[in-house]
Amino acid sequence: MDVIYTLVVFISTLISVSVLGLVAGFSPTLYVSQVAITSHARRPVAYAASLMSGVLAAVLVLILLFQVIQLDTLITIINSTIHAITLSVVFNVLVGVGFVVGGTLYLRHKEVLKAPKPTKAKQTGGLISVFSLGFVRTFISITGVTATFFAGNIISNVSLSLVERLIYTLVFFGAAIVPFIGIVIFMKKSPERILKATNQFRAWLRRINFRLIAGVGAIILGSSILVFNLMIILFY
Repeated sequence: MDVIYTLVVFISTLISVSVLGLVAGFSPTLYVSQVAITSHARRPVAYAASLMSGVLAAVLVLILLFQVIQLDTLITIINSTIHAITLSVVFNVLVGVGFVVGGTLYLRHKEVLKAPKPTKAKQTGGLISVFSLGFVRTFISITGVTATFFAGNIISNVSLSLVERLIYTLVFFGAAIVPFIGIVIFMKKSPERILKATNQFRAWLRRINFRLIAGVGAIILGSSILVFNLMIILFY
C-alpha cells in the first residue's frame, strides 16, 4: 500500500507541476513575440532560444525564492522555529500584498500585443533584448508568479529527497517552455497556419477578458494569503 500511495502522490504531483508550468509560462505577449521572431529573424532558432532562456531564468529565480522561504527550509537555515515562522509570515504577507497590488494594476493596465521585429544589423543586441523580454514578462506576470508560488509550495512540501525535488522542478521548467517550442516547430512546418492561429488566439483572449480573470484571481489569492498569515500572527 505504501508503494501504491507513493506512486499516486508522485504521478499526481507531476501532473500538478506540469499544469502549473504551462500556466507559469503563459503569456499572450510572449507568444505573439515568438511568432513575430520566427517570422522575421534571420536566425529564428537563436532568438527563440533567447526568449525561452529568459522565461526559464525568471521561473528559476521565482521558484528558488518561493522554495527557500518555505518554513522547513527557514528552520534549517535559521535554526530557530520562532524566527523562521516570523520571517515566513512576513514574507507571505509581502507576497499577499504583492498579489493584491499586482492584480489591481493588472486590471487597470491596458495591454497592446506588440512584438519586436529583430533586425539583421543588431543580432547580439537583439538576442539580449529578447532574453530580457522573456525574463521581465514572466517575472512580473500575475499568472507566472501565482503558478510558480503554488508550484514552489507543492514541490517543497511533497518532495522527500533532493532527487525528487529536482525531477518536479525540471518537469515544471519543461512545461513552462512547451508552448514556445511548439510555436517554433509549427512555424517551420506551416507558418501560415500558426499566424492564423495567433490571430484567433488574440481574438479569443479579448472575448474571454483574460486580464479581468487574472486580475480578480490575483486579488482574491493575495487577500486569502493576507488573512491566513494575519491569523497566524494573531493566534500563534
